Amino acid sequence: MILQYIPIVLPSILIVFSSIAVLYIDNGTRSRYIIAVDLSISTLLVSFLTLIIFYGLGYYGYSLFSSTLYLSNFGYFIAVSAILATIIVIYGGMESLEPIKTRSSFLSLAMLTDLGVIYLGFAYNVITILASWGIASAATYVIAMIRKDYSSTIAGVKYLIMGLLSSSLMVLGFAFFILGIGSLSLDATINYQTLVILGIMLLSIAFLFKVGAFPFQAWLPDVYSMSDRISVAFVSSVGKIVGIAPLFDIIYFLKPSGIVGFSIFVIFALITVMSLIFGNIVAFSRQDFASMLAYSSITQVGFMLIAITMLPYNPTVSTSGLMVYLLAYSIAQAGLFIALSHIEKVSGTSYIEGFRGMSSSDKALAFALSILLLSLLGIPPILGFWAKLFVLEASFSQPWLTVIGFLNSAVSAGYYIPPIREIFREGDFRNVNSTERDAAIIASILSIALGIVAPLIVGVIS
Repeated sequence: MILQYIPIVLPSILIVFSSIAVLYIDNGTRSRYIIAVDLSISTLLVSFLTLIIFYGLGYYGYSLFSSTLYLSNFGYFIAVSAILATIIVIYGGMESLEPIKTRSSFLSLAMLTDLGVIYLGFAYNVITILASWGIASAATYVIAMIRKDYSSTIAGVKYLIMGLLSSSLMVLGFAFFILGIGSLSLDATINYQTLVILGIMLLSIAFLFKVGAFPFQAWLPDVYSMSDRISVAFVSSVGKIVGIAPLFDIIYFLKPSGIVGFSIFVIFALITVMSLIFGNIVAFSRQDFASMLAYSSITQVGFMLIAITMLPYNPTVSTSGLMVYLLAYSIAQAGLFIALSHIEKVSGTSYIEGFRGMSSSDKALAFALSILLLSLLGIPPILGFWAKLFVLEASFSQPWLTVIGFLNSAVSAGYYIPPIREIFREGDFRNVNSTERDAAIIASILSIALGIVAPLIVGVIS
């Protein structure tokens, strides 16, 4: 019985302790800062291994703490995806963060966000979602403006205002949702369909604000383009998981059917199609790499929402597809923004013209950047390919949605390929060693390695 609690209790204790400890360990000197970074990465690695080991041992499919948490396949994947992306960001950003006075705060807040994500992934109760959302969301708002310069502060304030609005809608949505099911548990019977549909509509708006789906993406381009690159690497990867996880939990455990299931399908199908098209159209016109990634992330969210859309009708494949998609996306997005931070320092620009000459002077970084972009595009055998394949497979019962998804995936080559083309052009890019460069390479290797084993993993969890 005690072992059943280890997958959630051990990471929680380690993360809480470490998130407080780093604030005292880092006294302003380089040596103490390195210790704080090492503690953060070690804590996340131990938490990652704990989750992997206990998942492999079969510790899932049961509830804990008076049914406020439920250890599920999806919850494990959510936690692992967030932790991997955070490790990439912390390791890659350690040199860039060093001159910042709030560097230890970044480490602490990043770990606390992961703690919130773990509980969001395993949430089985409305109160659990509210508490976990509070921890994770508040941390990401502060991280967005952690550098405290003018542009980061402006972007962070916009993010915060949108976040406050979405949180208000979330509370109102849960009020209707709870009245509709007559319980705080997510696994409950629908008593009043109209109230449940209204609640889910408000909750959808709240969580889709967080992930930047169309038409709730107004804050996203400013934050991605203006905030510190290390902060954006975290917000654009782990921050997306913060919004997707509770949305999935609510719909999955509700097991909607009839008019409720159809309403969920219609709501998310509309937002999915609009996000795919809008993100693709605007990303085409962007030469600034950060801006392109910002708008392309709207399209990426559209693919994630295909899985959410099909949950009422194909829950098994939708769940598997979303798990793999979040893992692929979080690794690629964290790696790309970390790489962009390095490239800006070397070339002096975030425009794709700054990539020229990379293939001849820094082959490892050129390889890494190409792999991460191709992962988002969905080229085999990289992890992003399987993510898109499984998500589109979930929509086979709605061929029109599959066709729209496939066409938008093909169209996205129009803005993912030009940066790769620039990498292989003549230029004066220099080979400069940094942890940012190393982290991008690690992210690309993970994308390939996980892409090779992805079919086996999905075969086991399905």
